[in-house]
Amino acid sequence: MPLIKIVLIAVFSMLLASCGNMLSLRDDLIQTKNSFIRLSGEIDSSFCEGCPIIVVAMGDRSGKDIHAYRVFENSGSFQMTAMVATRHLFAFNDLNNDFEYQPDEPSGWYDLPVNSALGGRVERIDLDIKPLAVDAAGWPAMGNLFDLRKGNSALLSTQLGLKVGLDDARFDPDLATLGMWQPLHFARQGYVGIYFVDDYSPVKTPVLFVHGIKGSPRDFAVMVSKLDRKKFQPWFMYYPSGLDLRVLGDGLFGMLSELNHRYPFSHLHIVAHSMGGLVARSYLSSCVRDDHCDYVRSFTSISTPFGGQPEAKNGLDFSPVVMPVWKSIVPGSRFLQGLFRRPMPSGVPHYLLFSYLNTSVTSFSSGDGTILLNSQLRPEAQAQATVLRGFDENHLSVLTDEAVFAYLNGILASHDPK
Repeated sequence: MPLIKIVLIAVFSMLLASCGNMLSLRDDLIQTKNSFIRLSGEIDSSFCEGCPIIVVAMGDRSGKDIHAYRVFENSGSFQMTAMVATRHLFAFNDLNNDFEYQPDEPSGWYDLPVNSALGGRVERIDLDIKPLAVDAAGWPAMGNLFDLRKGNSALLSTQLGLKVGLDDARFDPDLATLGMWQPLHFARQGYVGIYFVDDYSPVKTPVLFVHGIKGSPRDFAVMVSKLDRKKFQPWFMYYPSGLDLRVLGDGLFGMLSELNHRYPFSHLHIVAHSMGGLVARSYLSSCVRDDHCDYVRSFTSISTPFGGQPEAKNGLDFSPVVMPVWKSIVPGSRFLQGLFRRPMPSGVPHYLLFSYLNTSVTSFSSGDGTILLNSQLRPEAQAQATVLRGFDENHLSVLTDEAVFAYLNGILASHDPK
């Protein structure tokens, strides 16, 4: 077959694949817009200051049509995602940490407006939680919410603490790519969550690993093999990387709050690669905003584009369908402008690891072949970082480098409470 014909066939195949991805992305974004709403406001739990709170979104008041729930460490501002069919919010102090409402626990209702789905969000919600002497029959019979999550498709089957190996098929590259092009479909298949590889141990400190765009927990397989498993337990965030990074950071905030409610750990380290560092930094900003997450002990970012990724502008300018994450990572985006407005949480050091081995055949700019050095070393990131450390590796090899392993293990050991 002539070379020109082979080239034309290859180009045509690439165009077909690209068109298919764009159509899938368009349909997925439409479904997302038509399925969910954002809720925000204030929770007043003055009768029980510092008590954990669970907010439940429901279609009716029976407790049988539950759309979502979220755990909050204490009162104050709140945000959560619910379904467009959500009509009621029920909030209660889960005094015994069992994820189940008892009539003697302080509680309160909020009824959403009839046209609450219009505009995609409801703001300025006031949830007033107080002890009420009410017949238990008049309150929702929800059962155990944590157990309910496992089989309720409306809750998108978020996995929290599911034990799987890193060779599990859900971490295959094609499914990680699905999370970029079809984030809602990825979520509905039950892939989103924080995964364990061992049973939870109260005597081992969790280390949460956060992957980058089109990545998965498997990216950290070699790094985790070097972890001291007698002292630390690895956890892995798995998320649809095509979504807006503020949504992903807020999602991490909710998942860790819920895990901490179930397993009251007092120490947690975060290790994030590439775009995962942006997700983690957004999460830490939420911690400062709401004065939560006092269990975080360190944050290590590896080759993170704190200044954004210039290629995202091409997607915004020329793509017929815009992936939400492009809006977040384009240099100068609202997300990036606000990323460092809040300081790091008090007492949480940021170890900023950058890579500078440029193996790209198309770019001679300083960087690691994927992320420019001036993006990894954004001035605001440097100003807030506790330590800067560079490695002569490219964007992927930095995750398999012995010097990186040694440095990371030193960080973890220096903050080990035991």
